[in-house]
Amino acid sequence: MPSSKAQVLHRKLLFKAFFIVLCKPMNHLNGLILESLCHALQNHCKDQQIVDCFSNSQDEFILAFPSFYIKCLFYKGEIFFFTGVSAPAKSRLFKPQFPEIHEASVSAIVPHTFERSFHIDINNHYTLVFKCHGRKSNILLMQDQQCIDVFKRHLEKDTELSLPDVYRPVTCVFNEKALSDLIQFKEYYPYLPADLFPVLQNQSASVFDSVIQQHRHLKSIRFDKDTFEIVAGNSDLEFLEGLNQFGNYCLKVRTFNEQRESLLNQCQQAISDKEHFIASNQKALEILKAKRPDGELGNIILSGLYAIKPGMKSVVLNDIYHNTSIEIALDPDLNGVENAEKYFKKEKSLPHSIRLLESKIINAENTLKDLRSKLSIIENATDFKGLKNLVKQHKKEQDQEHLPYRKFDAEGFDIYVGKHADSNEKLLNYYSDKNDTWLHAKDVSGSHVIIKSGKNSKIPESVLEKAASLAAYYSRNRKQNLVTVTYTLRKFVRKIKGAEKGKVTVSGEKTLLVKPGL
Repeated sequence: MPSSKAQVLHRKLLFKAFFIVLCKPMNHLNGLILESLCHALQNHCKDQQIVDCFSNSQDEFILAFPSFYIKCLFYKGEIFFFTGVSAPAKSRLFKPQFPEIHEASVSAIVPHTFERSFHIDINNHYTLVFKCHGRKSNILLMQDQQCIDVFKRHLEKDTELSLPDVYRPVTCVFNEKALSDLIQFKEYYPYLPADLFPVLQNQSASVFDSVIQQHRHLKSIRFDKDTFEIVAGNSDLEFLEGLNQFGNYCLKVRTFNEQRESLLNQCQQAISDKEHFIASNQKALEILKAKRPDGELGNIILSGLYAIKPGMKSVVLNDIYHNTSIEIALDPDLNGVENAEKYFKKEKSLPHSIRLLESKIINAENTLKDLRSKLSIIENATDFKGLKNLVKQHKKEQDQEHLPYRKFDAEGFDIYVGKHADSNEKLLNYYSDKNDTWLHAKDVSGSHVIIKSGKNSKIPESVLEKAASLAAYYSRNRKQNLVTVTYTLRKFVRKIKGAEKGKVTVSGEKTLLVKPGL
């Protein structure tokens, strides 16, 4: 019997509406996607025995059947579903989950219509509930509809849930008024994607029902690689395979973007800090170079010793260089001659201070150049391969930060330098061997230094001198031109009982006179 014009028109409208709907994006935890997932899982899991249930990490849950598995991966709280034939292998740190359902059989996969959840009915009155509520997503084991265990234990309130609390079936009823306005559509159908409105707007009840029904039983999906939104529609991949591809791509890109963003922020912060460091040191250098020679102030003090009384913090004297009055700061614990001598010493150390600042600025500028090069690499990276070396370097730097020592290399020898009193003690107790070489600036506080001997019984003189320079640099005498450094084998270094951390007694020591430096 030929179709009437009305029937033909209806089919055309239905085809047009469904075709447009299939091109509309959805989130992977949308109720329609989850219902389609349940229908796809039903073919693989119904009447199948659960042979294992375990996790390899706190964010991975695996439900294994004889020839099929479901893996739930939690990322930023959300659940990503993966399925396949051969279950992932157990890691060394695997943890069994929900032993009550091991060897039990699945009786049904039950979608929670238009809700972001579903459950698996298991014999012996057990139910496995998958609650896909964003950062509150969880997997709950229930017996007789009451929760008896949860996968994510930090969500404590989930233990109080019953199946009716989660499973509240929604009936999607046609409402002509709700299909005439977007605001009313969102209010009346909060469980439907808003993108459906242009398709369903002012449609008949039969078109509405047909589109919704077909959308609840999707056979295949595609996804937008830019927005991560799932697009239902014709595809060579069946539903589960499409969902696997979506999850793998989405997690890979998100992980890369987060890692790139983290490296980018750290690099930009390091550049900002280094720029500030250079600017402040350049300013200090300008002040040092422009300041009046301290030797002149020492001579002025010597010319006015008569005016200096014990305990004075400053004195006003005649400036013999400019024939004006000048106020000069004094150390109240020193007499006039000693104060003058202090200024003479400051003038002698001025060239060293200038050289030190200039060296700091040059080193910082070189570091800044490297950081800007690193920033360019991060900004241009499009995949993990582009960040691989930077990630390794960053991990190495992080490991270095957590160690109680700074690590240097000299001609293949590792040199460890303590960071502070606590780390000096840890360096001696946990990171040195009896035949390592120990160094320390003589008769002054500073870092303990260890040259790791390894299989070498003899340390080259050049390596010894470099380690001694480090010991001098990381001591209170670092500003002196030459510093005496003590060294001996680690086995001849003993902690003084009851003394402060880092205090030791040494025997069999020798000395070196070296210039402090890195």
